[in-house]
Amino acid sequence: MSGARSVSVSVSVSVSVSVSVSVSVSVSVSVSVSVSVSVSATMHAMPWLPVVDRDRARGALLGLAVGDALGTTLEFTRPEAPPYPALATGPHVDVTGGGPFDCEPGQVTDDTHMACCLAQSLLATGGDLDLEDVGRRYVAWRRHAFDIGNQTRDALGELERGTPAGEAGLAIWRRGGRQAAGNGSLMRCAPLAVAYADRPDELPGAACAESAITHADPRCQLACAAFTAAIAAAVGQPPARHAAMLDAARDALGRATAALAAALPTEAAAIAAAADAIGADLAVAGAATPGVDGADVHLHRTAGYVRVALRLAVWHLARGTSWRDALLDVVNRGGDADTNGAIVGALLGAAWGQEAIPRAWRDRVLAPLDHRAPALATTYHPQALLALVP
Repeated sequence: MSGARSVSVSVSVSVSVSVSVSVSVSVSVSVSVSVSVSVSATMHAMPWLPVVDRDRARGALLGLAVGDALGTTLEFTRPEAPPYPALATGPHVDVTGGGPFDCEPGQVTDDTHMACCLAQSLLATGGDLDLEDVGRRYVAWRRHAFDIGNQTRDALGELERGTPAGEAGLAIWRRGGRQAAGNGSLMRCAPLAVAYADRPDELPGAACAESAITHADPRCQLACAAFTAAIAAAVGQPPARHAAMLDAARDALGRATAALAAALPTEAAAIAAAADAIGADLAVAGAATPGVDGADVHLHRTAGYVRVALRLAVWHLARGTSWRDALLDVVNRGGDADTNGAIVGALLGAAWGQEAIPRAWRDRVLAPLDHRAPALATTYHPQALLALVP
């Protein structure tokens, strides 16, 4: 907790001098000085703010929002792109809006909207994850949502029916046959990494719990634990370089796997398989390509799968791709372009800082939005996301 000190000082000085002189040359001088000083100090509590490298923390948050806005234009498309390791460089090279939801230039979608909910909850609770508070904010956002994933919609419906936030996603996952592992929690979790940057031991558990509000599959939970650990390492004090970010992700994966196995012993087989899968995704850091053209992980055939975006982000981070080049490559390959852009944008934004994001793109995303739904121009606007790191 930080605070401001208000100090008031009052000083009064009085001096009196009397002099008497007689013929016998007798001089009497009397001087009295009275000084009084009073000091009062009052502590005024200030809102909680995370202890982070500001440029990198804002890079993670803005990277998410700008990547979302850049990618929405090509969401659900399948443009021509060179095979990896070559990077796609166009033809989409600016934040222009449009896409399946006919967005305005700079307008964001569900990726950023949900991240705003999470950021505002963390600010309200002094940096601690409150699942019920986050869940209520997600449910409130749903009334304004024009873009929402199936898992998220179903889980929020579960919350509205009274299921506790810590159980809703698990109920949906089990009811659906333990198969769905979408990217809907990975896309929004960057604010959690910023808030917990100075509490790395607590972050993996918090990331798993936040994911499970809507996405309880162990692959989703473990992906969030690894991803947020990498961002936290980058934005913390002192900030870590790229290799150390990946080390933090691997360490968090191990710790989160052990904690999850202890919490859900009946899901031990699924958790072990998920740990192997996410471990393989982190291993693309040393590969020639991100491996998103296989039978199990494919940019288009499994679009929306949490492992696609995670692989793209890790591969570009390890490769040292600039923020702009990484984002142009990812969104110009189509698929779930807005969410892939948000996830890659957050990780690379943490690595390179906000100044690596083209200023014109940042300005467009942060500009006021004149929208028929006022909440999208206020509560769920990227400016609300940046309140976490003013």
